[in-house]
Amino acid sequence: MKSAFGYIAWIATIFSLSFFLSYSQQKPKKVGTKPNTDVKETVIAQVGNEKITYNEVEKAYLKNLSKKNAYLHQLPKDSLMDFVNLYVRYRLKVNDAIFRGLDRDSSIVEEIKTNRRLLAETYFFEKELTTPNIEKMLKYRQWDAKISYIFLQFPADNPDTSITYKRALNLIEMLKNGADFAKLAKDSSQDRETAERGGLVLNYLTGGKVQRQIEDAVFSLKPGEFYPYPISTKFGYFIIKLNQLEPRVKVKGRHILVAITPDRDSASAFIKADSLYFLLKNGAKFEILAEENSDDPTSSMRGGDFGGWYSRSSGLEPSGKFFNSTFEEVLFSLKDGEISKPVKTEFGYHIIRRDSTGYFSKEEDKEDLKRTYKRLYFDSDKKELIEKLQIKYGFFINDGVLRKLLSFVDTTKTTLDTAWFKNIPSELNKDVMFGVLNKLYTVGEFVNTLKTKIEFRTTPLNHTGLTNAIKKIIYPVIIDKATENLENEIQEFAAIVKEFRDGILLFKVEAMEVWEKLKFDTVLARQYWEKNRSKYKTYPAYDINEIYVLSDSLANQIYLQLAKDGSNFEELASQYTQRANLREKKGYWGKITTKNDNMAKKLQELGATAGSILGPFSYDNGYSIVRVNSYEPEREKTFEEAIPDFATEVQEIMQKKLLENWLESAKKRIPVKIFEQKLMSVVNNLKKQKS
Repeated sequence: MKSAFGYIAWIATIFSLSFFLSYSQQKPKKVGTKPNTDVKETVIAQVGNEKITYNEVEKAYLKNLSKKNAYLHQLPKDSLMDFVNLYVRYRLKVNDAIFRGLDRDSSIVEEIKTNRRLLAETYFFEKELTTPNIEKMLKYRQWDAKISYIFLQFPADNPDTSITYKRALNLIEMLKNGADFAKLAKDSSQDRETAERGGLVLNYLTGGKVQRQIEDAVFSLKPGEFYPYPISTKFGYFIIKLNQLEPRVKVKGRHILVAITPDRDSASAFIKADSLYFLLKNGAKFEILAEENSDDPTSSMRGGDFGGWYSRSSGLEPSGKFFNSTFEEVLFSLKDGEISKPVKTEFGYHIIRRDSTGYFSKEEDKEDLKRTYKRLYFDSDKKELIEKLQIKYGFFINDGVLRKLLSFVDTTKTTLDTAWFKNIPSELNKDVMFGVLNKLYTVGEFVNTLKTKIEFRTTPLNHTGLTNAIKKIIYPVIIDKATENLENEIQEFAAIVKEFRDGILLFKVEAMEVWEKLKFDTVLARQYWEKNRSKYKTYPAYDINEIYVLSDSLANQIYLQLAKDGSNFEELASQYTQRANLREKKGYWGKITTKNDNMAKKLQELGATAGSILGPFSYDNGYSIVRVNSYEPEREKTFEEAIPDFATEVQEIMQKKLLENWLESAKKRIPVKIFEQKLMSVVNNLKKQKS
């Protein structure tokens, strides 16, 4: 049988809204200490009743800049005042939206509520599930554990697991009465691979490497203890014993292998290994002896180096290969720099040197465990939590009413059938179908939701389908209730929700005052054109026919024929030109300009004029003869022609004008003050702290 433990072992951007365009400035200087936060709470500006602290402005600056060790007080005064003014303008816009009552507009309230729910859901499950589970697993990651187990497999042909459970309880009772774990494992474990070793698992394990129920049991024990309850998995029951618990570290090292071969028996191998050990103790270089004497071809070329970090629970980086258990035990018994006496394994005799000890990155472990948790446990934990919340908030389904509803629909169909609800009697619509948090939902409300909401368009009209639809309807209600105090519990979440709300308000009020009023102003456009008309000119244009051939001799022959007897250009083009799709057009290109056409640029370079025939000249890997039918030189564009060229600039002028007019009127409703003296006092104070 394959190792059961092998079956169960697993090797293991939230929305943010900017309030303005990128703000560029000088590269900040690095500082050695973080400035005092108390002085940063000084109010440096006020917009209506909203007081703005230095700290608030600096947070916005740091967020926009996305650099560490950069602080607002390091800016030159002009740049500092520009940024403060920019932030104050942003807050003025948001306050004006609130002054207008946009924060109470039903559509905006619903938009904010919907997006808050999405954010809240992420933060809630992170707080309730992901973070505590990762923290627990991180504690386990501090240790490497060596365990033994007894495995009792569920019967393949019998769904009743009670007999297996009773056997497990009986074995645990025997252990409690002093029975030897190794002997019981050898006699009773159904994983024969480990049973032969008395249940011993050769490799150590650490957090995130085995099923959670086994991991929790292992790290609740002290070395020498066994877990007093059977551990259920989908394969069967495990009885676990913790043998050793060691701090989780990784080491680098080297070894010299003297192999036992048909030509070298064990005694001879030991003699050679012992002589090498003697040389090492008397100052010989380990790297040189390894290179010259080691029978491990991979490591010998590196002076015996393993080739990476090695840990008991992860093996050798990056391959994940594990050393022989005896080799590993000796390696970890050494101190850095120590050399072992010859150690025998199935490969021969090893001399081992431990070079250095390293420690794992908590942040890297955290990310690894987060991926493991999300992949293996998050969905089941989330489902369990939601079920607990449903019970807590009094969720119920009136199954009798549900079954009555099912009797009036075709349970083989889905809500895609446009007539699925036609046979439901009107008197049933008033019956209560389900409820949560003291709110009752009738059959009529439920049916209307299934009819109108796109997310229910393919709902199966059977008991399971309608039950799942009900749970989907009450899910946001559950989430809203569970997260109603999240702003008070998580400061970061509160800040993001406020930022998002302000972003929506800003978008709505700016749309009203700027974007919806932004129309092309012909009078302003003509004024702009009159001042700048000399900048807008047409490109030189040519109307041409072409004869294009790949041979220079043929091109010269055609050109001489045109010059000698005045042959018809179109006739020769239809006969000879080799450019795709132009033979039937008699070589006619139409009008081309120097703006984006290389042929036109070539003709300008050659000084082409109307009526001239030019060529043959090299072009497009062939030879061209061109007749210029007409030529339009560069000229100043008319107003109508120039509009596409300057429309954007005019719109920007109009946009800026609308924005400034709006802000001026907003200031009359909402007073704005910047306390420059207080601002500079904070800046000077922070600069002194730095020095």
